[in-house]
Amino acid sequence: MENNSTNFVSKAPVDHFITLFETIGIIADPYLTPIEVTIKSTFKSSLPSLYENVSEFMEKNQSPLSARLPLMNPFHVLLITIAYLLTIYFGKIFMSRREKLNVRVLSIFHNLFLVSLSLYMFLTITFEAWKNGYSLFANPEVRSEEGFQMAKYVWLFYVSKISEFMDTFIMVLKKNNHQISFLHVYHHFSIFMIWWFVTFVAPNGESYFSAALNSLVHVIMYAYYLSTTLSFPIRFLKRYITQFQMTQFIMMMVQATYDIIHFKVLRPEEKNTYPFSLTALLWVYMVTMLALFANFYRADRKREKVVKSVGDKKSL
Repeated sequence: MENNSTNFVSKAPVDHFITLFETIGIIADPYLTPIEVTIKSTFKSSLPSLYENVSEFMEKNQSPLSARLPLMNPFHVLLITIAYLLTIYFGKIFMSRREKLNVRVLSIFHNLFLVSLSLYMFLTITFEAWKNGYSLFANPEVRSEEGFQMAKYVWLFYVSKISEFMDTFIMVLKKNNHQISFLHVYHHFSIFMIWWFVTFVAPNGESYFSAALNSLVHVIMYAYYLSTTLSFPIRFLKRYITQFQMTQFIMMMVQATYDIIHFKVLRPEEKNTYPFSLTALLWVYMVTMLALFANFYRADRKREKVVKSVGDKKSL
């Protein structure tokens, strides 16, 4: 008993998360496996060529490091994404016939948890990168045991996106349907799926930069949400949060552009590089996010001006 207690305390937080998801996987496996087998069988018989190509791609490209981590099965990722979207759809219908709920306590714990988790991820990813001599950009994928610790932190960043789904569920319970925009929903489910793919293929190397940067932005963002829920909002932060998010997208685009030029133009002979497919995916995804957030930022500033104008007229 004493040894178990000592092991629990000595384990790093990331290892506790890994154990938690492994346990959930073991519990859910008897229920999900028959469904997965049926869907795979249908897919294989309906589209045999596509099934073979996808299976070959998955087998060829999975990192041996991510193979040791839980929640790497694409079927489970797809299931979680569908569950997220269905919860929004049916949740809004369910709440349409009811009074909005007081979720202040839930919001406090949710935001406090994500501030703490985001800070932990930022510090550990940054420290691990420094310890392993990472440069700012152009860090190759590491498939050996040396890269496993960073892989665990990147994996944690990926699964942390599930906890961010609670942002939307709280909006549903509060009946703040105007906040559940296309941008909000697209951002939440797409980043979860993209980070599964990143973790699946190369959970270290260049992926450290986006994970650390996004974690830092989320420390600020969820700290603001927490202060608002506690009724002492840090007002000056509000207008800068979207700017912080857009700045990180630009920095990630700079990283992707640098890597494309570095690995494809300047040093195409290098064999041990970061997967080009992930770099290209990052660049395209950042373009979509930057465009959507810029549109939201313009609309929000326009709305602020209208409110201020109405307020000025009333004061006359």
